Amino acid sequence: MVKPRTAIQGIEICEHGGKREKDGAGGVIDFSTNLNPYGPPDFVFRAIKEATLEINTYPDTESRKLREQISKKCGCEEEEVLVGAGVSELIQLVALAFVRDGVLMLKHTYGEYEVAAKMMGGTIKRIEMPGPGLRVYPERIVEEMKPDDVVFLCNPNNPTGQYLGKEELWQIIEEAERVDAQVVMDEAYIDFVENAFLLHTFSTRNLVILRSLTKSYAIPGIRIGYAISSAENIMAMRKVKVPWSVTAFAQRTGSAVISGAEGSDEFLADTRKKIKRSKVKIENRLRERDMHVESDANFYVLDVGHEKASEVKRELLKQGLLVRDCTSFGLPSHIRFSVRQEEENERLMDALLALKKSKS
Repeated sequence: MVKPRTAIQGIEICEHGGKREKDGAGGVIDFSTNLNPYGPPDFVFRAIKEATLEINTYPDTESRKLREQISKKCGCEEEEVLVGAGVSELIQLVALAFVRDGVLMLKHTYGEYEVAAKMMGGTIKRIEMPGPGLRVYPERIVEEMKPDDVVFLCNPNNPTGQYLGKEELWQIIEEAERVDAQVVMDEAYIDFVENAFLLHTFSTRNLVILRSLTKSYAIPGIRIGYAISSAENIMAMRKVKVPWSVTAFAQRTGSAVISGAEGSDEFLADTRKKIKRSKVKIENRLRERDMHVESDANFYVLDVGHEKASEVKRELLKQGLLVRDCTSFGLPSHIRFSVRQEEENERLMDALLALKKSKS
């Protein structure tokens, strides 16, 4: 028997939210995934229906129509865009194309970066996030950056929700250009950030931007995302991409979303307004019990104190509420929960406050 490569043996399968859990009491409200609670919009279903006419042919492996639409919307060239089966596929393509040895990532962040780095035998360096706020400090990233490093950053960061603005981003990218490192900016949740800076206006070969459409439109069953970078970087990723990974359903749906013809931009703007109102209520409710949370995204991470996150998750699941145990993020006393619709949020807040009271 041929044994797997040594690098593969050191990999653990990444944990994700959204697992089907049995609660014994009917339906479960899923706060463990950070999806738009007001989707999918109707135009997504129309696009899927149209795509059924194409299932007897191979999908366009280059996703040419969608790439053209993305390039027009973002003001870049088609050769600077790559469409993939969600950000997760694009992360692996980045690793295949660029990881030589050094890989930087935050101490508490999305787990697929580590999987991709280890897949290529990369040496991982974690950036500390000090203090109770688990903050990201750009200067700490800059201090650790070396030539040929690949720097994986999630902005806003998952699970902590902090968003780095224009000046902070430029500080990181400027250092990457100086030492010739590759910054990979995962903007999977950027659509939920108010007044977010359009990072693709920074044109540099030392930056790869990854974006997802699945979170924004609540379509995780349709794997669709895209990368923006220099034509040279995109070509390197295209060379190692699996053909036909982006289905006809995904391409049709992506086109409907990106074109804006069906009101997709208005849908997102309306979502941001609703989530903003919900976040104010959530933060006020938790403050009643001296539980402080903050986030620039559509989710929160909450320190449950001396309780184990796994135990809190179990208690909430008994009430039909599924949250994310952040142990796999290196935060065994934290849970993550998304912002859902008003009545659902109230149920979770009631349960969290009652749990806090019973333990005090």
